[in-house]
Amino acid sequence: MDIKSNLMIINSWWNNEKINDQFLLGKKRKEFNNIIEKIEDKRILSIIGPRRVGKTTLIYQTINYLLEEKNIDKKRILLFSGDDPSLFFDDTDKLSDILEIYFNEILEENITKLKSKVYIFIDEIHFIKNWQNYLKVYFDRKYNIKFIITGSSSIHLFKDANESLLGRIENIYVLPLTFNQFMNFFMTYISKSDDIEIPKLNLNDMDKTFSKLEKIYYNQDLKIKIQKILKRYMIVGGYPEYFEIKDIEIWQKQLTEDIITRGIYKDILTIYNIKSPEILEKLLYYIAANNAQSFAYSSIAGTFGIDTVTAMTYLGYLKQAFLINILENYSNNVAKVIRTNKKLSILDNGIQNSLIKQKEIDANAMGHIVESMTDFDFRLLCERENYKQYYYRNTDKEEIDIIIDRNIDIIPIEVKYTNEIESSDTKKIKKFLDEHKNKGINQAKFGIIITKDILKKEENLYYIPYWVLNM
Repeated sequence: MDIKSNLMIINSWWNNEKINDQFLLGKKRKEFNNIIEKIEDKRILSIIGPRRVGKTTLIYQTINYLLEEKNIDKKRILLFSGDDPSLFFDDTDKLSDILEIYFNEILEENITKLKSKVYIFIDEIHFIKNWQNYLKVYFDRKYNIKFIITGSSSIHLFKDANESLLGRIENIYVLPLTFNQFMNFFMTYISKSDDIEIPKLNLNDMDKTFSKLEKIYYNQDLKIKIQKILKRYMIVGGYPEYFEIKDIEIWQKQLTEDIITRGIYKDILTIYNIKSPEILEKLLYYIAANNAQSFAYSSIAGTFGIDTVTAMTYLGYLKQAFLINILENYSNNVAKVIRTNKKLSILDNGIQNSLIKQKEIDANAMGHIVESMTDFDFRLLCERENYKQYYYRNTDKEEIDIIIDRNIDIIPIEVKYTNEIESSDTKKIKKFLDEHKNKGINQAKFGIIITKDILKKEENLYYIPYWVLNM
């Protein structure tokens, strides 16, 4: 079968066929709105995130929006995948060949004289050799084309592409669902009821956020419902496919085989020539067993019998593949930041549990799980707002879980997942706030303590239950 015939099959809407409901799902992630907001911008739009997180579904939902809401001519929307063997037979098959067939034989228009905009969706673009060079040429020639591309991690989209596509590409990160997102997927697919609206955390006006949260906090029926869903989220994590499976045993097996193993052996190895890929997998299991702990690169290197540079490189690959989070120790001294231990955690708590074969969460494990979940929540905030995320540990071994550097100030955040918080539990964060009172762009005006079910304000400290944390 030739390229044209395969494109006709993939793009079924050209033949007046509706997009299969299985591709659309009934629920849209909030990132869908971000895509729609940027769909008419000139720049290339890249949707970046780990495998199986819902990027392809977002593409189909966007195409459906263009067809149904914007009434775009059906043949002016093209979709194909970079890892489709029916289109890319061997190394000689090029992106330009597919587009030439599309414009000449299907659209029947000269690419230099397009009557109106064409929307080209390329899924898993990283499998296409020299993709960034092709897109740079099309963009710089100012063809009336909007490219929307996806890649399974930042490795794929930024290796050798940063310089060539600088100023030409805009990124939307699609990561595992936060608890707030998971809760509303749960309401749709399991409870069959309306979304629960939790106000977003506004770091620029914490008092306003706090007053809004109070209205939720004192609704006992709602609290019970949300806390029940939170227990499920702690175990299964934030990958949307859970709602198709629901069985914990099967779900954890799929996470291990599809997202973890293939994420390492397919995604990372397609980009880098790694001599010992099995070490990547062992590193992941090691971090899961010691989740949210701080390590020196040299100690990890010694544990696995590799040199420190290799340890740093491999951990960097896992972070870029959105499998782990790495936090530097906060300091004004850049050299000290580089030298000190790093705090390592598994990005998604469902993956964390599947790695250590944990199907139930006891009270002792909850604190570590919520700390890891909070790390993830604030990583999303930092990605979105271009902030920096750290942890803090001084020479007296006093540690604070998260430091958010907003470039104009810093915010210390502690996780105390309990309903019995003593004065000794807040001593470190209060000391940090006091030490950073008047330090210009390094000043800390307030701090946040993430609790189990305590909502209160105490001077410049905001106590917020995790179940009402919405980033």
